[in-house]
Amino acid sequence: MKKGLFILGIAVALVCRAQDFGTGMEIHGFRVPDYDEKGQLRAQLYGEYAKVLEDHEVAVTNLKIEMYRDGKVAMTVFSPHCFFNMETKRAHSDDYVLIESGLMTVVGRGFTWSAEAGRFELLKDSKVLVKPAAQASMKEFEL
Repeated sequence: MKKGLFILGIAVALVCRAQDFGTGMEIHGFRVPDYDEKGQLRAQLYGEYAKVLEDHEVAVTNLKIEMYRDGKVAMTVFSPHCFFNMETKRAHSDDYVLIESGLMTVVGRGFTWSAEAGRFELLKDSKVLVKPAAQASMKEFEL
């Protein structure tokens, strides 16, 4: 998950590079793919709306990030609203976040994310739902 969240930061940075967008710039209905050095799709960032604010902050509405592994979506992150600082490469939100993968779903409210540290933190009300496919492989860990 840590690698996937690092890719999230790369994708957000691609959308919000300071040299490309000035304060007040708005983007509607965007999709930004991110490819590795071999041309394989690593992630795609979608957003309904983004606006560059002062102090290098970008407000993003209806964020969706798909992270790929072996050509397939491995994880998807959703949040209705967040802020991304182009200078510090940190994102934060007080809104809900949903992380969906093949084995689990994670929900929470409020998050911080640092590209540099590769750290994603849910701030409160976090819950993890382990899907049946994962439960079968976890039987050896039961107490």
